[in-house]
Amino acid sequence: MNINLELYDICYMLIGFIFSSILFMFYSSRLKKEIKILKRQYEKKSIGADDSSLKVKALENKIKTLETALKKQMENN
Repeated sequence: MNINLELYDICYMLIGFIFSSILFMFYSSRLKKEIKILKRQYEKKSIGADDSSLKVKALENKIKTLETALKKQMENN
């Protein structure tokens, strides 16, 4: 009788271990997918930030050239 109870205990323990392992695998795979999505979003934002900083620099250069052209025009008049 004790052997049957121990066998049931071992079976319940193994079933619980297998069930928790499966749950952990699903949870970890979901977290990995979320991490990949967040990495993609971060890369897109960083690329967009680089593009916007380049646009700002280009506009600053255009403003400088327009200011110098305006100063030259004002000196000629």
